Amino acid sequence: MTSSSAEGPPLRLLALDGGGIRGLSELLILKEVMHKLMFEENKKRKKDGEEPLNVLPKPCDYFDLIGGTSTGGIIALMLGRLRMDVDMAIKSYDNLAKQVFSAMKPWGHWGDGKFKATALEAAMKSVVKTVTGDSESPLLEGDQAGVCRTFVCTKNAYNMDIPVLFRTYQSSETHSNCKIWEAARATSAAPTFFKRLIIGRDQPFIDGGLGRNNPSQVVLEEANALFGARQIGCLVSIGTGQAGVNEIQKPGLRQRILPTDVIDALRRITTDCESIHEDVLHRFSKLPNTYFRLNVEQGMQGIELSEWEKLSNVEAHTMQYMRKAEVAQKLAMLVMTPGPPNESVPQARERKRCPLPVQPFMGREEILDKMRKYFESGGDSRRVFVLHGLGGSGKTQIALKFVQESTCFSNIFYIDATNEQTLRTDLEAITLGNTEQSVDASLHWLATQRERNWLLFFDNADDVNLKLKNFIPQCQSGNILVTTRNQELRLLSAKDGDAKVGAMEHEDARNLLLYRARAEESDENKVLAEAIVQHEEFQGEDPYERAVYATWSLSYDKLDVSARSLLQIFSVLHHEGISEKMFEKAASSEEQLEDSELQNKVTELLNELGRRGPDWSWDFKQVTKRLCSYSLVEYDARNHTYSIHPLVQQWSRSTMAGNRQLMQKCVLSIIRLSISYTFDDQDYKYRRTLLQHISSSRASIDPEQMMPSVLDGMALVYSEQGQWKEAEAFEVVVMEKRKQLLGDDHPDTLTSMGSLAATYWNQGQWKEAEVLEVVVMEKRKQLLGDGHPDTLTSMANLAATYWNQGQWKEAEALQGQWKEAEALQVVVMEKRKELLGDDHPDTLTSMANLAATYRDQGQWKEAEELGVAVREKKKQLLSGDYDRLSPYPTYKR
Repeated sequence: MTSSSAEGPPLRLLALDGGGIRGLSELLILKEVMHKLMFEENKKRKKDGEEPLNVLPKPCDYFDLIGGTSTGGIIALMLGRLRMDVDMAIKSYDNLAKQVFSAMKPWGHWGDGKFKATALEAAMKSVVKTVTGDSESPLLEGDQAGVCRTFVCTKNAYNMDIPVLFRTYQSSETHSNCKIWEAARATSAAPTFFKRLIIGRDQPFIDGGLGRNNPSQVVLEEANALFGARQIGCLVSIGTGQAGVNEIQKPGLRQRILPTDVIDALRRITTDCESIHEDVLHRFSKLPNTYFRLNVEQGMQGIELSEWEKLSNVEAHTMQYMRKAEVAQKLAMLVMTPGPPNESVPQARERKRCPLPVQPFMGREEILDKMRKYFESGGDSRRVFVLHGLGGSGKTQIALKFVQESTCFSNIFYIDATNEQTLRTDLEAITLGNTEQSVDASLHWLATQRERNWLLFFDNADDVNLKLKNFIPQCQSGNILVTTRNQELRLLSAKDGDAKVGAMEHEDARNLLLYRARAEESDENKVLAEAIVQHEEFQGEDPYERAVYATWSLSYDKLDVSARSLLQIFSVLHHEGISEKMFEKAASSEEQLEDSELQNKVTELLNELGRRGPDWSWDFKQVTKRLCSYSLVEYDARNHTYSIHPLVQQWSRSTMAGNRQLMQKCVLSIIRLSISYTFDDQDYKYRRTLLQHISSSRASIDPEQMMPSVLDGMALVYSEQGQWKEAEAFEVVVMEKRKQLLGDDHPDTLTSMGSLAATYWNQGQWKEAEVLEVVVMEKRKQLLGDGHPDTLTSMANLAATYWNQGQWKEAEALQGQWKEAEALQVVVMEKRKELLGDDHPDTLTSMANLAATYRDQGQWKEAEELGVAVREKKKQLLSGDYDRLSPYPTYKR
């Protein structure tokens, strides 16, 4: 995003979603942002001896560009074009909402919207006149130097594919010379609420939310057009809350009034915002602390776009959202002065977000109603509810729908309870800053929360050997929700605290199937759906099970080769948390596997999923869309991962016939190719997500049948999670295989011996570690010399092992050799500075080696000073040669 020709400080961009009266939430969040900005600014002013600010800064003085859609467009005009402070905007917005939505038109006049467009026009004109003195003030401004630019999104009703932007500034596009109030009317002319607005030569404009309800991507495009290569300091995207999906019923009045394409666009609005968020998040994945998405997750589901009398509810849910620790942390990062991304900033460990239910969700009202009554009647005492039933009966989707619609929980923690390993992984991540990765710490944290109405959701707790009771906080507060096939878990709940989930009602199932077929707008899909319905109606005793399997079989036959391959890969992995990142990293890896035949098979699979290069992600998404369209896999927009139902997995494995073990080896190889031996926060976080997939993919495969590089990658993942026994088992095989293939003296063999020694060391097996470390040290002395960094690292490891066994003399002898190495390295560093200069890669390498020697001797101050010097040089030089350097050697123990 930067270039040498870019001028000016980093850009600050603001994108505001549409969402009716829920737009108040955006203003409240923005007020908190401006308050924190003022607080930070006053700290700086106090330090500099300047007078502090006594009023909140205006967003127009902070952001370079503001873009909004629908209600977000109106707010954008208030903040950007009219230059309001947040408090004035909140007051104006509150009055406008009451004026516009307090009275509907008579029912018979709903054809062009159920609210009066004239009321919106009058309210907006009043706002404009209050600020400018002229209700007809033009949207376009004159001198734009140093002024916050603003635009709103709308759509031309004659061509809804491309958004139309009404701008306060000149652009290369033909500009509509409209008034401020007209821009507000055009961006908010949702067909079911207000009639369209005619501007210019009979051009009808409607709500920009029909396809651009989240305008983040449009803001980025406009920023590029306006400012060229200027660096982006931050993009702040604010939503109007996670809303429920209000389906438009098929034979209803609205479909007779509105065109089909408008109806379809209205349906997509709910998912549009999170889909665009996902794309933007991916775009900024390598630029931490640049993109910030703020959107209330719970409580907005029951608030319709026009229910102005619920403005106080919007405020309450927004305030509760901003009190969350992770949101406060995000706001704190946001208000820091935007600048170039700082790779050294540690990334917060993320807890898993509760996925959204599939859409459309139909039926199950009896169970949902029972759950609502059960939890709402709990008071301050703990409530435990268990949903149990056969696999594939819909337990998880019912639970997700309940969570989505619930407004009574202060916080929701989603736990994948498929097995103890996945459960521990998710539970450990609950407590922000829980660096010790302790389940006990998380349970204690939950038990001591002041907000006592949290929900802990254990999903897929089917393993009969799992002692779920051990993972429930020991307190009387909080709420527990469990989905399981194990009926014994009903004993965790009190009276009326469980529900058995069976097959859907026949009519609900039929309607859902036919709806999904119509949603794809394909005659072929409609025929497929009708065939399944007929199969259900005429095949005998168990139509539910047969209909499900018929769906999968018929769907599988419709898939192309790439979609079938990806489905089979998914069936080998853990059923949840499957990320595109894993496949993308593997596809771009330059590493080669030891087995050329398997490498060719893996390359073939990855090429089927996408063409290598900048379009890989787009290609991959096309394959996953085909699987999602047949409901074989689902996309979790909140966690940006895919999932596959365990029963679909089981069925899919049957399509592999005798090739299942080959596919397992291919999947493990893909996982290995996705692993890089770099060690920043993002690397650790990514490798942590692989643990569940490795455990699932290696089932029934003997480690002796796997390649050393694959086993080594698996061992790294297990060791980083403290699972030393599993790591040890792999590392023993890796060491023996490398001895056979490469010989005892090969660097890779010595590295594998060092890794196994480190694993022994971490388990307190000092003698086993010592034996290996002596061999590694002596070999490296012979091959590399006494002063080589690898040799010195080996010496440090062996000395630590001696100390832990009380062998003081042996440890001191090694420390004496460190002193000699230190003296030698000082000479090398000074000579290189003299001959090559301070900035040469070899000079910096010698500095890093000397820093490592200082560190090994406990000379932390000297080590840190040199380490900082190396890091600063790297930042200044930014060359590919220097990227290979690190302040300390990255050798594993």
